Amino acid sequence: MSPMFIARFCALLCLGGVLSGCATRPVIVVEKEEFVQMARHMPRELQARRLLDKDGSYMASFSLAAFSNYGETLFRKLSPSFMFGDAGHVYLGENFAATLQPDSRVTRRPNGFSINHATQRLTVNMVAIADWNNDGEDEWIVSCLVEPRVGGRARTYYVLVPPPRNEGEALKGTVAAVWECFGLACNLYVRDSKAIERAAADPLLPATEIQDVVPGLQTVTEPPEKNQTGKNDGLEERSL
Repeated sequence: MSPMFIARFCALLCLGGVLSGCATRPVIVVEKEEFVQMARHMPRELQARRLLDKDGSYMASFSLAAFSNYGETLFRKLSPSFMFGDAGHVYLGENFAATLQPDSRVTRRPNGFSINHATQRLTVNMVAIADWNNDGEDEWIVSCLVEPRVGGRARTYYVLVPPPRNEGEALKGTVAAVWECFGLACNLYVRDSKAIERAAADPLLPATEIQDVVPGLQTVTEPPEKNQTGKNDGLEERSL
């Protein structure tokens, strides 16, 4: 299959989305299950940013530029400094590799890694690549689940990471959202929420399912929503 054919096919997909009212921006989904989980946590935010349409579908992007071993890149280059809410527990370092202690255990995967520390478990995954801010620049969307060993709140950070431009470049992420759970009680915190901004002028209909356009469909039920809005360290809180 030639690059020209793929480019034309992508153009037809985008045109079809516009004509059908989809108007979503393309997303390169790296870890499908993690992307669906993110969409479960904040469907309205992804809709407002045009990464999901009103039916909960996304437009899969066909990238001609290959990148391998995201997990090793994130492990060796990504700074854990974005974990502001876990300052009392997190093992800080210039990157995740530098947080390792003698008793730490690491599991590496092509698209992520896990670290078992004495007080917490960290699970980092490369989720997707998309233009989150609609500024013409793609960001890596990375999830980082922080689970304390003994009680406390578990947090999933959704982090925007600029793609590395050279081999030796360190990576620093910006938190886009935090999904925080204490037992079964969970809250979503969103920085610079487009969903709240858009709702004032054009309210979104509640999304009831998330559909994966390729290869097939996957249905996910959205939790019931309670409309509550607050602020915490520049993030906007919405309870689900």
